[in-house]
Amino acid sequence: MVAATRQQQPPGATLYVDHANHLTPLTLCYHATASRHLTTGRSDVIPPSTSTEIDSAYCPRCLTFSDAASVASSGGVCESCKDCPVCFSPVSLSIDKNENGSWVCHYLCGHCRWSSRECGVTSNADKLLEYSSKEGMDEKEAEKQRKIFIAEASKELGLCLQQSLEERNKQGDALFDSITKMWAQREKEEGRRKRMQVEKISTKGGVGTGDWSMDKLKQSLLERKKELAGSFDPAGEDVTSMDTDAKSTPITLPTPQQMAAQMTLTNSTPQYRSELFPLPVAYRTRVSRRCRAELSAGRTGILIKPKLNPLEGDTSLRAGHGQWWKKDSSAVHVVPGVQLVRSGADPTGQAHGVLLRVKNPTLNMIRLRFSGPMEGDSPVVDSRELENILLDPFTETFVKGRICALEVTASLGSTEFFVLDPADDPFLDIGKGREENPSEVRDWSATSALSSLGEGNASQIRVIATQGDTAWVELALRNSSPGGDDSYYLAVPLALQIEVGNGSWEASLIKRRDIPAEEKDLVTMNLVTLLR
Repeated sequence: MVAATRQQQPPGATLYVDHANHLTPLTLCYHATASRHLTTGRSDVIPPSTSTEIDSAYCPRCLTFSDAASVASSGGVCESCKDCPVCFSPVSLSIDKNENGSWVCHYLCGHCRWSSRECGVTSNADKLLEYSSKEGMDEKEAEKQRKIFIAEASKELGLCLQQSLEERNKQGDALFDSITKMWAQREKEEGRRKRMQVEKISTKGGVGTGDWSMDKLKQSLLERKKELAGSFDPAGEDVTSMDTDAKSTPITLPTPQQMAAQMTLTNSTPQYRSELFPLPVAYRTRVSRRCRAELSAGRTGILIKPKLNPLEGDTSLRAGHGQWWKKDSSAVHVVPGVQLVRSGADPTGQAHGVLLRVKNPTLNMIRLRFSGPMEGDSPVVDSRELENILLDPFTETFVKGRICALEVTASLGSTEFFVLDPADDPFLDIGKGREENPSEVRDWSATSALSSLGEGNASQIRVIATQGDTAWVELALRNSSPGGDDSYYLAVPLALQIEVGNGSWEASLIKRRDIPAEEKDLVTMNLVTLLR
């Protein structure tokens, strides 16, 4: 999280308010099918607006994928991919000759040259010579047999690693089991003592032959600890590599990062490099999101649902390019985007002039209008959230804000309804030759906007220009000083009302309510514009 300093604070932004009154940029919002509200996809808000479900998982190295049940049964790690325990780089399967001339399959790190032969995790690969030196065998058949054998050798290497880990954890597991049995026996004796109203009873194994006491338990644990430490005798163990060249190298002690990584595999702290085992690669989950408000209303509320294959949608496949999701209800594809273009304040800082731009992202016409916060429908944003507003999700910039006084927006009326044409695609040369911005937008300034207010204290909002799928809205605010520290942004609540039906906003799939034909069915979305 990056807190914006005074020198690098952004000029402002327009945020959307979801059904739980969370302030969120449109890029992190979702719009459920036929829903009349937005849902934020942020996971750092309380209460959360979405619920997540794990659909599948994949290995980030080999891109193998499976469903959630299969991943849970495998421990959440890839069976074929491993990482180096020294430098944490990916390791590869290597088949080399041993010092006695036999072929050995082992893990080898291409970065630091660590080999699993140091920890004794190897498998025999002498059968590979049969396929490389057998005469009369077809070359394709020999290559096929070699691939089959390499796959089998990889499985044997995985079994060897699993056996080595079980052997390493055997003594620690036995110590843990003895402690749990000891406490279970103590619990039974305590219950028996309460039933028989006996102050002291003798224990039956585990702690000792006399009366049980905390001192005897501590003494027993110390004895077990000495036995465990004595079983790993550094003097009688070859702590260097198994290679003859490595025997002359000095002993290398593991770093704290290497020890911490090994503790996810073993229950004893590694003391030497020869006790480091290759690390498994964890799967990455792919989750689907559902809107909590839609779920409470008895609807599915699916916001985003991934595909099983993580590569589906990539250009390396023959079909389905760009289709990464089974369903993607991101709001940027449906909801008109409102962006802060320019803003300014008078010398006293008591008035602000703002120019907003609204753009249609759909391929259908949208009829809408702006207004001040609707009475009884204005957002109630938590004061704690105003102290930590996510302004830019890409740079993770957080700022502080204060809601403007009610008098600032109380006089804001509604603009006239205006129409946004279907979205233009610049890559298809639709609208080619059109002027970039109208003259009203190019010549706009905060000073001219504030001069139109006159001597009164009423704030104003109006549409100054429309062009195709884009419109520009001017907002002039009186008595709009945020007050307090200069680091706070002025938060101005607004309302965006979109008409549903009569050919407007068909991409939302919202059904028009059963109201008279002369009335407009409006969907209200609350906005908050942050100003400096």
